[in-house]
Amino acid sequence: MTRQVNSVTSACFNTLRMLRKIFRWIPTDTRKTVTHALVTSRLDYGNALYAGITIKLQRKLQRIQNAAARLILNIPRHNHISGHLRKLHWLPVNKRITFRLLTHAHKALHNRGPELINHRISFYTPPRTLRLTGQALAAVPRIRKATAGGRSFSYLAAKTWNSLPSHLRAIQDHLHFRRQLKTWLFEH
Repeated sequence: MTRQVNSVTSACFNTLRMLRKIFRWIPTDTRKTVTHALVTSRLDYGNALYAGITIKLQRKLQRIQNAAARLILNIPRHNHISGHLRKLHWLPVNKRITFRLLTHAHKALHNRGPELINHRISFYTPPRTLRLTGQALAAVPRIRKATAGGRSFSYLAAKTWNSLPSHLRAIQDHLHFRRQLKTWLFEH
């Protein structure tokens, strides 16, 4: 995974370096569109696979997002960035990864995703009637090896899904779920 993150960061920083030369003459809305097309789309592509990566690798990805926001809004290098990310309505990288993981889990739990993913996660059905019965919890598989198994989609998606508040887990409509999830992630 380190090689993948290094490849993405290198490509994104090279793109940002080239964009910096022309962005002086481009309006902010166009900057945002171009940056999204060329940089943040690379961050988001397959980012559910980044779930469970080390904090060091997350920081590398976060630096790309920070540099992109600085370029779009023309912010000096040493100014604080988190308020500006919120202004752009961008989640931090670790929450973007969580968002993508949970949207895939929502699709899979409601049989709206690809077949390969739909079979990786399912709702928990207790052997007898419990208070948990109506809470839409995901079944967390047992893992053998803490290193590789702990990063599997089945395990991380179920654990992360179960950590959501019950009102989010109960949402059936996917677009409504995405909106509510993004709002919740911004607040927490």
